[in-house]
Amino acid sequence: MRLKYFPLLLLIVASISYGQKGNVKNSQVGFLLGSLVPVNYFGISAIELSANNSSLKLENQLGYNFGMVLKTDLTRKFSLESGIIFYQRNFKLTGSSSNQSSILRDTSSFSYISYGFPIKSIVYVQLGNDFYMRNSIGFNLDFYASAVASKGESLRIDHYSERARWINGSVCGNLGVEKRDSKLGTFYIGAEVNIPISSIAVTRLKFYYDGVIYDNYDPIFLRGNYFGIKLKYYLPVNMESKKDDD
Repeated sequence: MRLKYFPLLLLIVASISYGQKGNVKNSQVGFLLGSLVPVNYFGISAIELSANNSSLKLENQLGYNFGMVLKTDLTRKFSLESGIIFYQRNFKLTGSSSNQSSILRDTSSFSYISYGFPIKSIVYVQLGNDFYMRNSIGFNLDFYASAVASKGESLRIDHYSERARWINGSVCGNLGVEKRDSKLGTFYIGAEVNIPISSIAVTRLKFYYDGVIYDNYDPIFLRGNYFGIKLKYYLPVNMESKKDDD
């Protein structure tokens, strides 16, 4: 089993143990699936570079995340949420030679994987009997899986991204709506903005004209900011918790 998936197994074991504790009230295990949308805001616009005889463009592509969360309702209007989330950010590289633009072209892509441990405070505004608007703000503790390297389709682009640091932090804000059902559970859809405190990777690029001659680009300090759409589903509150609340 690959080591990078081990944290997800830890959360599954922890969530099962957590759900079995009878003295925990109004706590729900949830599942998250989301997209990391490439938009030219929040510091994730395309980066265009040029060297002596070539140019490169680095663009964010659609990424995704998924994971498990644990939500505890402290009051009717306030909750805390934590968990573990898997993130895959996707990027595309395109390059060409300024001297021979019709001949020397290349494209490449790479993915950068990380894990986040969020801690969020949630405030609810009731919209109807079972509908609530959710506003939340929080902090992520982020871990990056490994460095990543890639080659272009024509072997002209040479890419290498190494971790700027092992551990980073990020701030995040969410806005969405949820529908609660005592039997089916809770369904949530919303939007999120996530901004890392510092760079997530240092990216180094080269563009080759043949086997030995190339343009070498200055390092890029890659930002991991993203805007995303989130779907969450929370299991129903167990009957024992409901009985304790009564």
